[in-house]
Amino acid sequence: MGKFFHSLCLLNGAGQEAKIWQMTNDRVGFSKLKERLLKEKISLADLLIGMEATGHYFLNLYEFLLELGIQAEQIALLNPLQVKSFRNTNLRGAKSDNVDAERIAVLLRFGGYKRCNVAVNDIMNLRELSRLRADLTASGGNLKRKLIAVLDRIFPEFAKIFKNQFGVTALTLLQDYSTPEELAQLSLKELQLTIKKLSKRGLSASKVKQLYEASKNSIGISFGQKAFKIELQIILQQLAHLEEQIDFLKGKIETIVKKLDSPIFTIPGVGPTTGATILSEIGDINNFPSATKLIAFAGLDPKLKESGTYQGRTPISKRGSKYLRTALWYAAMVACRVESTFKKQYQARREKGKSHRYAVTSAANKLTKIVYHILKYNCTFDSKQLA
Repeated sequence: MGKFFHSLCLLNGAGQEAKIWQMTNDRVGFSKLKERLLKEKISLADLLIGMEATGHYFLNLYEFLLELGIQAEQIALLNPLQVKSFRNTNLRGAKSDNVDAERIAVLLRFGGYKRCNVAVNDIMNLRELSRLRADLTASGGNLKRKLIAVLDRIFPEFAKIFKNQFGVTALTLLQDYSTPEELAQLSLKELQLTIKKLSKRGLSASKVKQLYEASKNSIGISFGQKAFKIELQIILQQLAHLEEQIDFLKGKIETIVKKLDSPIFTIPGVGPTTGATILSEIGDINNFPSATKLIAFAGLDPKLKESGTYQGRTPISKRGSKYLRTALWYAAMVACRVESTFKKQYQARREKGKSHRYAVTSAANKLTKIVYHILKYNCTFDSKQLA
């Protein structure tokens, strides 16, 4: 699958007479594909189609095939890693779009392939919005790290005074007074009144005085300060804009989630954000014959490293949906704080010397099994399930 072209391979039932050609990824190419199928006198009901899930490039053709009357069950969406592994069974290891098309066709004949999940309608909308929100949140994290780096140079004392450098008071103050020199021009009383107007909580009198003294005696650098000030203002503007976009997406996501009315929100630790991601990444739970398959799809399955007498660490595979894996991990971290059984198991692992990450990952694995059970049987969370 490609942005401008798709390679196709047609095999008959005996796996012979391979016909390989390319089509353009546009309406003309789609029309020619339809004509080709009619010319070959192929019954659409007899087709089994394999497509490599390369980014988003398969989606347009996938929808077109559905419009032709081909059933979703006839289209096997394949993980690129699986296609690569099968291609490598050929000792020559040739790689081209046409070769890949033929190997996918042969893979379908062999069987034993695993299908990826294709989201449609509300689930597709939820997946796109949840992924966008996650990406914007990650971008916000990068901006915050840049903001800290700038402050460390021009006003290093700032972080010691504000526990939350990204709260309303701190960010608004920085917008108006980007450098300690600008802040130092205010009297103590003027600074107190300024901070009082910024937010309800503001700062304690001792903290305001500490900020006042810090601005007078800052060790922040003065050279290059003009550039740092510009950088700081741009970062603050981008952060404010990102927050608006994230809040907008949050509202849209919550609307879809309410419509779906899923029981997974009865699970301790699964909130609106993580729950929306979990639902959208999983899609139809019936695509997973077991909880083990879902765990593997999330990349939470162990990756064994063993050879002869050597036995290495067993990290998780981290294959599959990174968005699902992240959502399950953070939901499990909350569950380890609020749910008694998860909390006990977390503490037991920590007492055995296991790291925080190991303990939470184990909890995420268990949480995935619970999610599978609840979605599979459409039931609410019951703490007895943890027994």
